[in-house]
Amino acid sequence: MKRTSILVALAMWTVPAHADSLGGSYFFSTDTDGNDIHQQTLDGWRAVSEALDIGASLGRTSFKQSGRHSTRGAMRYDFREAGFASRGDIGLEHLGGRSFVTGDMVVETYRGAWTLAAGLERALVDSEQGIDQGLSATTAYALADWSREEHGAAVILSRTAYTDNNSRNRLRTRLWKSVCDCGLSVQLATESYSNSRPYTGNYFSPDRYDRVLGGIGVRHRTPYGVFSGRAEYGVQRVDGEQQPSHTITASFESARQPGGWQWRVEFIHDRKQPGYTYTQGFASLIKRF
Repeated sequence: MKRTSILVALAMWTVPAHADSLGGSYFFSTDTDGNDIHQQTLDGWRAVSEALDIGASLGRTSFKQSGRHSTRGAMRYDFREAGFASRGDIGLEHLGGRSFVTGDMVVETYRGAWTLAAGLERALVDSEQGIDQGLSATTAYALADWSREEHGAAVILSRTAYTDNNSRNRLRTRLWKSVCDCGLSVQLATESYSNSRPYTGNYFSPDRYDRVLGGIGVRHRTPYGVFSGRAEYGVQRVDGEQQPSHTITASFESARQPGGWQWRVEFIHDRKQPGYTYTQGFASLIKRF
């Protein structure tokens, strides 16, 4: 799968609690294999209490290589109170005459500098072979994040079960340290995973994958909104073969505009495996009432 990963999903823009809103989003992904994906989503939220919002969404995703598309309807919730939060999205996705239950749920607790989270995610495998065969993947994960104003660290442990009988255990870590009051930081990220059934032919699934990246990050608030970005470079090792690797991310979230409008854009470019790169973009617009 190369649609939004857990790390990105945890940082995705969500409507804050206690807000009635309508909105839409557009997502695209393209890679060096020509596997283009386009997704459009419409959603709405309703505040039902001081702590709980509920919502609904409709979406359509097209997969260029297979010449197919899926449609999805889902219900969502967002619950927040002091020291605790939970978000979820569960829906029915239709692809090629078949229906799949897809979605995600996460619970978070906050204790001083610590954020602890656990979640579950189920999605279609969006490689050409995955779409043609109707494969899906279910991921369970746990996250621990410790952050101060000047430095922080995070670790994510996850296990993914694919419907082609492969399973993947993954460990990801990130360390960062601020270098000035301007929002600039240095970062170090690692990723390691293994597959129980390597080289299935349905998606990238080596026996062992490791990656180490280092770089800089920036977060800068302006009167117009908040800009965030990272640029990292390092090495990846695929079953003993070492290759260079890099990733670039950038996002901008606008300040709330007159009339309750707000928008966000995000961009990712990643060299994730030897000879392969992908680029993703995301844009959303909402109106709060």
